[in-house]
Formats: sequence, structure tokens, C-alpha cells
Amino acid sequence: MRLKYVYFLMIANLCALPLSSYANEIKTEIVQSAVYDRFVRLGGTIIPHKEITINAQQAGQINYIAGIEGDKFNAGALLISIDDDILRTQRNAAMAKWQQAAIAYRNSITQYNREIWSPSTEKSMPGMALPGLMDQMFTRPFANSMGYGNESIDRLANVSNARAKVQQAEAQLRLLKSKINEIDVLLLDTKSVAPFPGIIVKKLVEAGDIVQPGQPLMIFAENDHLSLEVNVPVMLMLGIQKGAIFQARLANKMPISVRVSQIFPVANAQQHTVIVKFDLPTSVAAAPGMYAEVSVLNASSQGQSFPVIPKSAIVKRGSLPSLFVVNKKTNLVEMKIVRLGKGLHSGYDIVLSGVRAGETIIVNPPYNIVSGWLYADGKLQPSNLESKD
Repeated sequence: MRLKYVYFLMIANLCALPLSSYANEIKTEIVQSAVYDRFVRLGGTIIPHKEITINAQQAGQINYIAGIEGDKFNAGALLISIDDDILRTQRNAAMAKWQQAAIAYRNSITQYNREIWSPSTEKSMPGMALPGLMDQMFTRPFANSMGYGNESIDRLANVSNARAKVQQAEAQLRLLKSKINEIDVLLLDTKSVAPFPGIIVKKLVEAGDIVQPGQPLMIFAENDHLSLEVNVPVMLMLGIQKGAIFQARLANKMPISVRVSQIFPVANAQQHTVIVKFDLPTSVAAAPGMYAEVSVLNASSQGQSFPVIPKSAIVKRGSLPSLFVVNKKTNLVEMKIVRLGKGLHSGYDIVLSGVRAGETIIVNPPYNIVSGWLYADGKLQPSNLESKD
């Protein structure tokens, strides 16, 4: 008798609660079904469409860094530079030698032209005019006829010697010019410019640091065009083709459409995966390094359907999840314990057992709902059956 009295008081108190303690506008939903393994979610990393590591080409001290991580730069902007005082000193010395060589080159051309137009073999011997004339008219021709020299050969040798000096001076000019060009290339290597519009992803050195050739200085990436890189298992590659559109999620936000832009031709022999890149829309607020998930078609899906229910309909009282189903014949609420499967990003959970597709469930059950309540006209109220007991 005492237990019946206590139970009666509990029912009376429950019935005495104001209507606001129940949900005034109860929402219901018909359980739908979906294929459990039609899609497979794969995690990936947001990467820039282009990313480069700027390395030092010359040894020296860093004397300039354009900015910090996140700063944007246009193509051709100076990003980082190394002190070039020693190279400029070497260039000045090479320029001085080049000027000396240029003077020698001009002088050799003058000597060559003089030998052409005023051969040294035709110059008269020192002395009065008559001895010089006698030398030109009698002494030299007589010496040539006796075999003591050949004026034509001497003149040819002198011209050839003058031409050789011109060529030597010209070669010296080219040698010094090449040295200057080499120093100019080294001077260009002391400065690194942005090869395309982008941002500084990471600085690896600071101004004042001493660097060596090949040492990484900065990571620079294109920020206007981002991609999602995913390692896709080989068994799922049958459903992926270049240009195909899939749904992805970034930081648990609304789904976005991504397009397959690149499929690597070789699979990883250890992990048995293929790298696939998906293009992200330019309007998506993302940054390199962020985690994202993409849903790809499961080529090995068995097509088995399971009920899906909204997460808000699930009630957890104890260790087992449950939900409340409205009986279509009696309009009474029945609690059913369910076994949940994989959660979906759309706010739904897959049910493995406990409920069937087509049943009507309460989406927003009140905290104090129990089996036996009556659902009518969009509202819940304790059933008269409870008070009769």
C-alpha cells in the first residue's frame, strides 16, 4: 500500500507540473534510411598550390628580411638579402683591370693599323736623306738578291705580330668581362625575390645570422589558391577521377565542394595509398596546415541501408542511448534503446538496431518524458493510463 501511495504522489506531482515543463511545440520526424558505407571520410591537410623553400646561394650575413610570417608580397618583391660588400669590392677591381685591358686593346689596334699603312720594313735608316735613299734603292734590294733577308716576309711577319697583339688584347677583354659577369651573377644570388604572389609561411633565419650556401632561409607559398592533399587507399581509387567533384569539411563547418585537380601516378608501396589533390574554392577561409576531411565514393560498398536519426532525438539516461517513438495506432510514446553507428556531419547518426525506417520519432523530447505519454496536436501530455494505475 505504501509503495502505491508513493507512486500516486509521483504521478500527481508530474501531472501538476506546468505545461511549460513539457515541450509546447514538439517536433517529430519520420526515420529515413541511408547506405551505411556509400561514402568514406578521409582526412587530409590544406596545402598551398605552390610552395618553395628559399635557400642561400652565397655565404654571408643576412642584412635584410622583408617581413614576418603571414605578410603578403607581389611577384618580384625583395624577400631576403645577404651582405655583398666583398663581391662589390671584387667587381670594382675587375672593372679596373677591364679598363686597363681596354686601353691596351685600343693601342694594339693603332699599332696594327700603322703596320698596315706604314710598314716598318719601309722606314729609312737614320741619317741624311741621300744615305736613306741609297739604302732603299740599292742596299736592301741587293741584300734580298744575295739571300740576306726577304722584305715581303718581314712585312708579313710584322703584320701578323700586330694582329696577334690585337687578338690577345681582345681575348683579355672578354676574359675580364666574363669575370665581371660572374661577379654580377653572384651579386644576384645574394638577393632572393618572390617568384609569384604569395605570403611568408615561415622564416628560418633572422637578420644578422651567418648562412652557408644551401642553407634554408624562408618558406614562401601562394596563398590565393589552396589545395587539399589526401592519401587515398588504393581500394578507393576506382571512384576517383580527375575533375570529379566531392564534398569536404573544414574545421567542422558547412560542407564545401572540392574538385580533383591531380592524381599522383605512383602509389606508396608501404602505405598502399595514392596522393590526390583537391582544389578548394577561392572564397574558402583556410590556411596551409589546417586539417580537413573529404567524403569519397566507396567503390566496395555493399549498398546496405540503415536508419538515420537526428542527434537531437537521442536521449542518454545511463550508459545506453535511447529515443522516443510515437505509436501510430495509439499515439502513445514508447522509449526504445538503440545501437548507434557512424555519426554523420549533417547532424544525423546511423542506427544499427532498435528502430526501423518509417517510424515517427520525437526530435526534441523534454527532459522528463517517459513511455506512455500521449502525443496529440503537436503536444505531449501524460496519458490517463498512468493515473489509472
